[in-house]
Amino acid sequence: MMESDSLNNELNQALENFDADRCVQILQQQSKNAVYMEDFLHVIVTYLEIGLPRESLDKIYELEDLGNSVPGYERDLDRVLQHNKTMALYLTGDPQGALRLMRSLKPIDAASSSDREFFIGLCHDHLGDPETANEHFARATELDPEGNPPIPDISIDEAHDLIAKVLSELPEKIRKELEEVPIILEDLPDLSLIQESSGQISPNTLGLYSGSTIANKHDSSFSPHEGMPTAAVIRIYRRNLERMSQNEDDLVEQVKITLLHEIGHHLGLDEDDVDRLGLA
Repeated sequence: MMESDSLNNELNQALENFDADRCVQILQQQSKNAVYMEDFLHVIVTYLEIGLPRESLDKIYELEDLGNSVPGYERDLDRVLQHNKTMALYLTGDPQGALRLMRSLKPIDAASSSDREFFIGLCHDHLGDPETANEHFARATELDPEGNPPIPDISIDEAHDLIAKVLSELPEKIRKELEEVPIILEDLPDLSLIQESSGQISPNTLGLYSGSTIANKHDSSFSPHEGMPTAAVIRIYRRNLERMSQNEDDLVEQVKITLLHEIGHHLGLDEDDVDRLGLA
């Protein structure tokens, strides 16, 4: 018990310090020591919290193999497990599996009914059915207007105009660096990207930068044995930006922030630099 408490304290400290590597080390140790269902759930939930849904899902399957023979099994805990499984499936690029499981789980009150409708909407959206998704989002708002307020929208043309405006306001030197960088507006990230990344790229991501940064481009130490550098691309995800915004003004601001954030990565800035310069 003392070792368990010590590890929990260390884990909480690592979470507070945003030390993902240390979190993983502790979780691996806790995972080996897990005996009771509650111990497994703790590991499963924490893996999700630190953005490792694949590891969470693997642990879920391990626990499911034990069935109700696992010490400390309770139906309420199994319900918690299944809800976490829906999220892990969704975050690793399996919206169909997540949708099927979520439909089998019954909500306990209006707020959970609203969240359930919203999640079902997310799954339909990533399955290429935005109309059905919007119906579920509207239902979520009806059930809990404060918890799931109406989603503002921005048309494709409006988003393109806004992107052009943001680019026009950048310093000339930065605009020049971006001349050969396509900025692609898409509704959502491709499921294949999410699946190939094992959930490291979230289906809810707002924007994504890929390819060689300016620093890589001008790196004279480049070796042909390492492979050719890939072309830089910035992707902005319209539907995700709509969903995370509180209103139309906030939506406009979030599009700007996301675009500047991804431009920051092209300039070779890391997450700390991006945050410090107000691009996050």
